[in-house]
Amino acid sequence: MKKLFTTLILFVMMISFSQEIQKRQITTAQIDAIFSQWDTKDKPGISVGILNDGKIVHAKGYGLANLEHQIPINSETKFHIGDLAKEFTVYALLLLEKRGQLSLQDDIRKHMSKLTSFSHPISIQQLIHHTSGLNNDEVSKALAGWRSEDVFSKKQAYKMILNQSKSLPNRNIEQRFTDAGFMILEDLISNISKISYANFVTNEIFKPLGMANTVFDIQGSVIPNKAQGYFAQNHGFVNSTMNYDHTILSDVYTTVGDMCLWAKELENPKIGTKQIVEKFDGLSVVNNKKVEEVNSALYTGGHRFWNFRGAKKLYHIEVAGGYASKLIRYPEYNLAIVVMGNDGAYNGSAATGASELYIEDFLESSVAEETKKIASKKLSEKQLTVFEGDYWDINSHTSRKIYVANDTLRYFRSPGNESPLVPLTSNSFKMITRGEVTVHFDSNIVPKTMSVKVGNDIFHLIAYNKNANWSKDLDAFTGNYYAADLNTSYSISISKGSLILKHPRLESVQLNPRITNIFTGNQRHFSSLAFERNANGSIKGFKLSTNGVNDIWFQKQTISSESFVKNK
Repeated sequence: MKKLFTTLILFVMMISFSQEIQKRQITTAQIDAIFSQWDTKDKPGISVGILNDGKIVHAKGYGLANLEHQIPINSETKFHIGDLAKEFTVYALLLLEKRGQLSLQDDIRKHMSKLTSFSHPISIQQLIHHTSGLNNDEVSKALAGWRSEDVFSKKQAYKMILNQSKSLPNRNIEQRFTDAGFMILEDLISNISKISYANFVTNEIFKPLGMANTVFDIQGSVIPNKAQGYFAQNHGFVNSTMNYDHTILSDVYTTVGDMCLWAKELENPKIGTKQIVEKFDGLSVVNNKKVEEVNSALYTGGHRFWNFRGAKKLYHIEVAGGYASKLIRYPEYNLAIVVMGNDGAYNGSAATGASELYIEDFLESSVAEETKKIASKKLSEKQLTVFEGDYWDINSHTSRKIYVANDTLRYFRSPGNESPLVPLTSNSFKMITRGEVTVHFDSNIVPKTMSVKVGNDIFHLIAYNKNANWSKDLDAFTGNYYAADLNTSYSISISKGSLILKHPRLESVQLNPRITNIFTGNQRHFSSLAFERNANGSIKGFKLSTNGVNDIWFQKQTISSESFVKNK
């Protein structure tokens, strides 16, 4: 009898535990409410797919796929997914590695004869993890004077890569994101498989998984059920035109249903193995070490990590060409959400909102609720104003402003993007944001400094004065500068008391001083120009760094302005 009683107790406990870990049952109406802003009859919209416990439980469209012809979006509507397609490239490489046809540690020169001139090895893994040192191709093109409408072929992309090969760093200490690396990987897959990259991925991934609605766009081919991409403009929308003449990567169009099948492969592999998925979902390697699993950390598959209220969220985003897509996976809960839109705007927050419906019972308190729990120290406004000022981050080449409003110190990034700082000590603060972020000030040194700790990473910023004495001798910085990596030249002159950077094919850039010998531009891609001087104090050149490129050297020319113009 006692044994029977014990068995019954265990059985009840098992039932209770089973009930406890089950996700909520969600209705179509609840999901519709999340995406209601796109459910219109006169605007671009969104398509939504949800994979729950291995089954597609929701696949539905909201809004219009084509405004001119009033065609509604449905579950069969195809969208351009851009960067998300890199997941297929990585998976293809892992399949080839499983078959013994390559190793991710292989030097790419082993499989790519056109890159034999590289001075040192670059591995397949480095290209996957964006640690090859290659500059971002889109940024490099823009800096070299290429415009978005210009024809830019793979041949020209390889020429730009080879121009940079002499100055590539022989180490992988940072991640620098570039499509050029994945262009090489696509060609490498083709070289090894002896068929085109598109055919390999179609035959080895799409067809076996039943992804019948996923296709490669070959130079603007006709694609049935394709949504037109749009951009918002003047309270309406304009067509987005995909420029296939400057695309160096293969373009993929697909549906939310097919992307759910892809998510299912990563949940329960059919063509791959659990070991392949583990490698795909493995953290990227930088400087021979796996990166820490903190918010925005990159995985091998190109997706990222986010601690969403205690849940491990894997996500991949693309917003380009009038399209926006996001794939979210929660491996611990066998849940995946995919959204694809055609209004050119980020739509990922709604996808996260849909996932909350299913796993709300497992999530930690919200940021607002956590804020109430912080044991803060009371500081007067006078004590807070000591930390006010503009700060420069040398590594990320960004400015941050610290100011006081309503007796609260605030961390300002850009309009609409700032966070309050809650004092923990007399000079340390907790930032009210997702994740664990603390800010420490040292106002006893000149210039004062700010350290921002995100997880185990610490970012150091230095206070700067926009009117510092060093920045008043502008004549020293004027002249003509040449970058061998880009095979292009710029001139710097003075206009209305400011340095102006000029290129024949680009808008003029006003340079604003930050810390000693470092300026930042008022146009995209000119985040940091760090000037260097000779022993006699004269300027010898500058290093240009921005998101995607680092330390491109511009040598100051000694030729006359007249010769410079002739050489152009």
